[in-house]
Amino acid sequence: MSANLVGSENRVMREHLYRFPWSKTDNCGGWVEVTDECDLTCVGCYRSRLAGHRSLEAIKKDISMCHDLTRCDAMAIAGGEPLIYPHIVEVVEYIASRNIKPIILTNGVTLTREFASDLKNAGLAKFHFHIDSGQKRQGWIGKNEAELNRLRQKYADMVWDIGGLQCGYNITVYRSTLKYLPEIVGWCRQNMHKVQHISLIAFRAIPLNDTIKLLARGKPIDLHSLYDVTFDGEEITITSEDMFWLLKKHFPDLRPCAYLGGTTSPETYKYLVTVLVGSKKGVYGVLGPKTVELVQIFYHLFKRRYCSFLRNPKAGKKLFLLSSFDREVRSTFANFIRLSLRNPIRFFESLYTQTLHIQQPNEIYDGDINLCDGCANMMVHNDRLIHSCKLDEYRLFGEPVKAVEIKGREDAPPGHG
Repeated sequence: MSANLVGSENRVMREHLYRFPWSKTDNCGGWVEVTDECDLTCVGCYRSRLAGHRSLEAIKKDISMCHDLTRCDAMAIAGGEPLIYPHIVEVVEYIASRNIKPIILTNGVTLTREFASDLKNAGLAKFHFHIDSGQKRQGWIGKNEAELNRLRQKYADMVWDIGGLQCGYNITVYRSTLKYLPEIVGWCRQNMHKVQHISLIAFRAIPLNDTIKLLARGKPIDLHSLYDVTFDGEEITITSEDMFWLLKKHFPDLRPCAYLGGTTSPETYKYLVTVLVGSKKGVYGVLGPKTVELVQIFYHLFKRRYCSFLRNPKAGKKLFLLSSFDREVRSTFANFIRLSLRNPIRFFESLYTQTLHIQQPNEIYDGDINLCDGCANMMVHNDRLIHSCKLDEYRLFGEPVKAVEIKGREDAPPGHG
């Protein structure tokens, strides 16, 4: 990493990064949940099974309101498992009809080539597959994260063969799986042309300890009534920077370009983003903060909304025109020329971008919930715009829970949840 991105305590220096400009009502992303039923049971899931499949009319109403309030560029269709929702094709069609990019967040269990083609024809833009060893998948129980790359490859190949769809992955990261991150990211880099996005999401849950208590409507709540609780306080302290520096040791070319901070603790990196540039032959480098900022500025100028992702993942050689003011692109261009001179066929290879999101979800700092400042996953619930990660709290208690530090335990470290 360039020296000016690293602080004296081996921290990423945010003054050299682009802070995404998203706000609650001017955002790149929206979120809608179609069901809370699921065909897997995942460690770390924060969604209770309370209501089953929602009506198509209610879903369309929420999509419309979310789009109107956030001016979102893309809409994540989530659950539960959205592929088991009986009207999922209609949901995709409705989102696409509003000129928004539909994304399905899925475990992929029920996905077939024919089903994927139907969703593409309905207007789907991207699949985000959730695949990690915290799931109890038939035939994959006991497999580690590196071994699961074979399953990830299956879906990447399917999406690539169909064409016209983008492919991304969401992976929950635990202490026990941290060591596999280089192999996961290495696999993604080898599939630069097939995989456009990967999110590494640190495991978070509500700590079951005596340092904090949670309140709803002014009354203590039974933590056991929540789905995402844990006794292991150490398990829920992985940070974005922990993951980044682990990967940096294996991939020296990784350089973050953009971030989102926290609401309670602004210095935390809720999103830490790197955009890789490469071809089927390998990675040439990264995009710098200036290029990412320009994309957001011009996209907003001409489309009146912020960019979630571009429809065409092919970057093209025109990307190198940005070398004059983005030194990271300059370095990427120089590497491309150097390697192409050794192997001239590289000059004719298509260039792609691949986004690596390192995410640090909610935690409790100083008795308050540290959310993403500029969350790209806002949703509508009961005609109100809320953080999607807080949906179950609204469903169970009518409002998001509040954290209170227990007196006499000021010496205890901040809880994470």
